[in-house]
Amino acid sequence: MPRHRWVSIGFLGAGYGLRVLIWQVILTCALLPPGEFAVAAEAPAITLDLRADAAAAGRQHLPLLLFFTLDGCPYCERVRREYLGPMSADPDQAKRALIRELPIEATLAGFDGSRKSAREIAARYKVTLFPTVIMVDAHGTEIAEPLVGFSSPDFYGGLLDGRIDTANEKIKQN
Repeated sequence: MPRHRWVSIGFLGAGYGLRVLIWQVILTCALLPPGEFAVAAEAPAITLDLRADAAAAGRQHLPLLLFFTLDGCPYCERVRREYLGPMSADPDQAKRALIRELPIEATLAGFDGSRKSAREIAARYKVTLFPTVIMVDAHGTEIAEPLVGFSSPDFYGGLLDGRIDTANEKIKQN
């Protein structure tokens, strides 16, 4: 008889593979307090300018979709590969929102043009779970409910479309 027993999680069952998966989710996609993130050895510099992106979104009357990601997060990769990548590649879909990925380890130019870390931008929007999609206007103001995590592939596309539609409606109203 084993000395340590795992506690079953109700409807999820007590299988070994499920426990491993749960721990992978917890460890990989880092649920962290606001403003605190796992620190990479050195934040890579990337060419990302939110001021220029917000201005472009404003000129095109589009919302700016900020996609916050964590390196090594399988859910971030899945959202990128199955939803946002194809959306960016489809000319009709690309006209719905200007999509920008913000890897949490990145350094970029913020909405005011100053050098910022993606962590600072994430803290502004209270991002603590990855992936998170935030819809903003040309001023960086949130205009739709955040889409946090990746809970179900059956519903994610519809949830994402709903956030984009809501953001576009708010852009049209202003």
